[in-house]
Amino acid sequence: MIGTSAPRDRPGWTGQLWAGIEPVYDAILDHPFIKGLTSGELSVDCFVQFISQDTHYLQDYVRTLLALAAKSTDFEVTKMLTTHAAAGAAAETGLHAELMADLGRDPAELLAFDVRPTTRAYTTFLLATVLSGGFADGLAAVLPCFWIYAEVGKHLKQAGSPNPVYQRWIDSYGSDDYLHEVELALDLTDRVGLDLGPEAQAAARKHFQTAARYEWMFWDAAYRQETWPI
Repeated sequence: MIGTSAPRDRPGWTGQLWAGIEPVYDAILDHPFIKGLTSGELSVDCFVQFISQDTHYLQDYVRTLLALAAKSTDFEVTKMLTTHAAAGAAAETGLHAELMADLGRDPAELLAFDVRPTTRAYTTFLLATVLSGGFADGLAAVLPCFWIYAEVGKHLKQAGSPNPVYQRWIDSYGSDDYLHEVELALDLTDRVGLDLGPEAQAAARKHFQTAARYEWMFWDAAYRQETWPI
């Protein structure tokens, strides 16, 4: 399980990766979207846009994980990534529909939203990195989605929300099952990092930092209810 210590205190390569994104993570926790979840004051329209874009994002994230799984020479890793992709697709798409119903909204609205600019940019970055780079590049690119969501989930679970729908979403990301999946990804990343030379580590670190920035942008886009400018 992920411990209660700060991620920067984690030993190994993952601790070094996290040290490079601490300002981004702090900015995520300070974002009005996150604060609005815990106060209960977040606009329902912002939350609906968030889960609609998350639905679109998840479709390409699953494709990204499957492409990454195919690049692994370790079949146990391939199984882990494909299992996570399948479970994540089933669980999260189901949760999104249930959240919409709880809000008194039609779940069909989720895919009625088109893919917004930040979502398109983020998923294109993930797929391009996995398909054009090595296994370490792709793993570093997908890891922030695993890890930042887990840390944000722990933060939100501790704070709670007076809005029961927001609280239900918080509980899903702060669950022990989800944290266990993240721990598997972190352990894998630490093992992969042992075999990387300085140049390969630097390249993977850059992908990790870019994906972390996209995580902030994803929250921000939902809060702004981003649309295409033309």
